Amino acid sequence: MYEITVKCPATIEAMEFCDAFVESIAQFFSIHERESLVLSIHEAIINSIEAMKQLYGEDHNNTFSLYMRITEEELMILVIDRANGIPAHEHKKLHVNSLEDLLLAESGRGLLLIKELMDDMWFEQRENGEHAIGMKMRR
Repeated sequence: MYEITVKCPATIEAMEFCDAFVESIAQFFSIHERESLVLSIHEAIINSIEAMKQLYGEDHNNTFSLYMRITEEELMILVIDRANGIPAHEHKKLHVNSLEDLLLAESGRGLLLIKELMDDMWFEQRENGEHAIGMKMRR
């Protein structure tokens, strides 16, 4: 089992770094659904960065963490931040809407995309005030 945690500033540059990092991890571990993994993590990081920008403004110094646990059976990923988490009405949309419903919408596609591409997705509110989007993918 491997456990990897990367802490990054909540910037577009850090998101691009994480895209390249996850791509190399997926290649190293021979993940079959490499594109789905990279896209899902990318979408979770975008949500994190945008939420912190809305909450703290453009010039904030906040960070997000990307945690990955890789076993022979699966990958478990958490994108953790200090924003306010995913609102309850967004949780409900995941059960009601399909990707086709939001194809032309301005927002909301990212979480549905993660739900479709990954084997499992969930939200966590942690005791220390952090929030996380969690996801799993079988290897």
